[in-house]
Amino acid sequence: MVNALVAIHLIIAVVMIGFILLQKSEGSAGAGVGGGTSVESMMRPRARPNPLSRATSILGLAFFATSIGLALLGRPAHQATSIMEEPMSGPSVPRLNDQPAASPAAPAAPAVPSVPTVPNN
Repeated sequence: MVNALVAIHLIIAVVMIGFILLQKSEGSAGAGVGGGTSVESMMRPRARPNPLSRATSILGLAFFATSIGLALLGRPAHQATSIMEEPMSGPSVPRLNDQPAASPAAPAAPAVPSVPTVPNN
């Protein structure tokens, strides 16, 4: 099932690339880089969609659908719904219930150095 969907996905991708490359550009190429567009060319109405652009749109939708299908088929079946339901277990991750709670040790009193007294004369 997955292999057939991957093959269909790749065929759609290659055909869609070919259709995009066959389409005629609507203006000067690189207009945003060189500033070659004018206000007149921006105000012209867009051309009607031809069968090639319509087929490219349909292939784009099919590519999107196969991408979602592959993502759904590729997810793990035993995945937990939340990370709070099943914590990770392993030697490096201690569980709270496995170890008894240890009371924190009281901090030792700091040693106060003795201050020498100066006799009054």
